[in-house]
Amino acid sequence: MIVQDELGQRLDEYLSRITPFGFAGAALLSQDGKIVLNKGYGLANRAQNVPNSAQTVFSLGSVTKQFTAAAIMKLEMQGKLNSSDPIHKFFPGVPTDKAAITLHHLLTHTAGLLNYTGEDYEMADKEETVLKILESELLFPPGGDYDYSNAGYTLLAAIVEQVAQRPYEQFLQEELFTPAGMLHTGYRLPNWSEMNVAHWYNGRNEFGTPLEKAYPSWNLLGNGDMLSTTEDMFRWHIALQGDGILSAKAKQKMYTPEQREYGYGWRILETENGRCIQHNGASSYGSSALFRRWVDAGVTLMLFCNTDYHGDVLIMTLQDPLEALIFGDEVPSPPKLPASPPVSLAALAGDYQLPDGGLVQAAVQNDALQLTSANQAGLNWLLGLDAVETAIYNQTFSQTEEIMTAALAGDTEPLLASLNDRGRRTPGVLRTWETLGQAIQPTEMTVLGVRPSLYLPDAYEAMTQFSGSAESLCFVTIWRDGQNVGVLLTELANKTIFTAVAQPLTPDSLASYHLAYAQTHPFQILREDDTLGDKITGLISEQNILAQRQ
Repeated sequence: MIVQDELGQRLDEYLSRITPFGFAGAALLSQDGKIVLNKGYGLANRAQNVPNSAQTVFSLGSVTKQFTAAAIMKLEMQGKLNSSDPIHKFFPGVPTDKAAITLHHLLTHTAGLLNYTGEDYEMADKEETVLKILESELLFPPGGDYDYSNAGYTLLAAIVEQVAQRPYEQFLQEELFTPAGMLHTGYRLPNWSEMNVAHWYNGRNEFGTPLEKAYPSWNLLGNGDMLSTTEDMFRWHIALQGDGILSAKAKQKMYTPEQREYGYGWRILETENGRCIQHNGASSYGSSALFRRWVDAGVTLMLFCNTDYHGDVLIMTLQDPLEALIFGDEVPSPPKLPASPPVSLAALAGDYQLPDGGLVQAAVQNDALQLTSANQAGLNWLLGLDAVETAIYNQTFSQTEEIMTAALAGDTEPLLASLNDRGRRTPGVLRTWETLGQAIQPTEMTVLGVRPSLYLPDAYEAMTQFSGSAESLCFVTIWRDGQNVGVLLTELANKTIFTAVAQPLTPDSLASYHLAYAQTHPFQILREDDTLGDKITGLISEQNILAQRQ
């Protein structure tokens, strides 16, 4: 474990404080080649109470793609292929519509291939998977557009095996990892027996470790979920700073952005903090990873998470506040908790009734109190809204219910009339609505609630769940100043659109904190006869509204 210098201490303080409110994983931060933070947070194995550490093994998700790209570059350095080679050079009988696809197209997601070929961890044979990809329908002509494709990187892994005459993982180990000193990176070749491999968690559900899953799966090989540690990824960063493994010419090709800022296995961004070379990855099992290298500033961050955040990808929730902290901005943190809980969480669990009919549920999960509500009145209370804000949220809810009811009945005019820039936004809104209709043929709808926007400042998101012939989808309308400024489609794991994670601060108070909104809300604990006994009768919000325990 390393925590040093002001920068490392600042990041550690933030990550330590958010751990009781939903963070679990590990982080490494370096500045000018010096590691200032390398530490684990939360639990790698909840059942056995095993903590994450600086040596814990995590899943890289799609950060794996940079290694596949590096393998192609290594083979090009060896004169065995060229990124401009067409794929029919490696696969006989390539269909005519795909004959123009090159390795460059695969590397930059511009080949027009489908994204997935099947479930990540179902057994999938290489030849059958390659055939499935080649027989699939193209999304667009090669080079004509950008569409992220895991399948494209599967083809690249198969090409590595064919050209190198070695298994994909063996080639990476011998040509990339061992020269870089990376002993704990790979799928199965490293000796994992003495390592602490993080378990995956999605809410209450545990999905074990990747080592318990089927292998090899060519739905996944080359495009995702290789395993590594923070220390090994730092070694890879150091290796990429020199020319011993990859030449300067090879790295220039990797770091040259094509469409959507994507190079070869990396996304290259021009930020206010200089050039950032990065990639992220995530899975539905709860794991996620983020590798960011601000090359102009000399700062590198490797972040692993082995849990989701109420259905959201945790690294996506944390990447902006972490960047802000790294470069000197302030980020509101939750309060520091006492060494031991002053109140039993179980004593706080239950249903709480609000005066206006709202209901809030409090449940113990992952050593924290999860506060949720299935109606807008409860959401308003959890969000700590004052009277003016409450009126705005309630009005937005009613307006959304009106236009979505009409849309379901076939009348999209109220939806279009709600737009703040109707002429410009109408085509996009109609396309999104048509996509919903084509995907599930909706027959029922429920407005789940209104919450602060995750996408725009000073805006609100109204979440409407549509059900139909297939899975449910959520149609999100984004509101600002009483007008609809945009829409999008998303999936919800459940009908809970906002969860406040709370922890006791004193025997008569607790605080909730939401990682995405970086907001703390205090609550007073009310007990029978004002004693400090365990019989809790209610919670009082910062707006002095009592939620009576049922």
